[in-house]
Amino acid sequence: MAVATAGRHVANLIRGGEAAPRERRPRILIVEDEAAARIATLRYLEYRGYSVEAAGSAEEALRMARERRPDVLICDWKLGGGRDGVDVARQLQSEQDLDIIFVTAYAQNELRRSASGVRTMSCLRKPISLGVLAAAVDSLASRRRLH
Repeated sequence: MAVATAGRHVANLIRGGEAAPRERRPRILIVEDEAAARIATLRYLEYRGYSVEAAGSAEEALRMARERRPDVLICDWKLGGGRDGVDVARQLQSEQDLDIIFVTAYAQNELRRSASGVRTMSCLRKPISLGVLAAAVDSLASRRRLH
């Protein structure tokens, strides 16, 4: 394998170019208190080639985000046990550059009012289509590459 890689690199240099660096895909943190939804979303986005972590609570999400510094937060609005997803998003955006995708089973206009001041890229209604979620993440990935 190393010989094949070196051969491609040399052939590219002969053609006058340098090997293009592989584009970095955004790191994603999923915050979802429903285990089945969290695991399904994690596995699907990993299958799509993203680096994904998942948290089941607000506290776990805050700890993980501070350690791993994700680019995108996919966050359920209503989390069990105290803080909601808007609290998590607001706290993390005050600490780091982070794009937010909210998911909710509740009225989206209510979520938008609650999330005023949070830079939200998308609000998706549950049950979410994983394809629609992936398209939203792909759109954010493209936007991040352009900036």
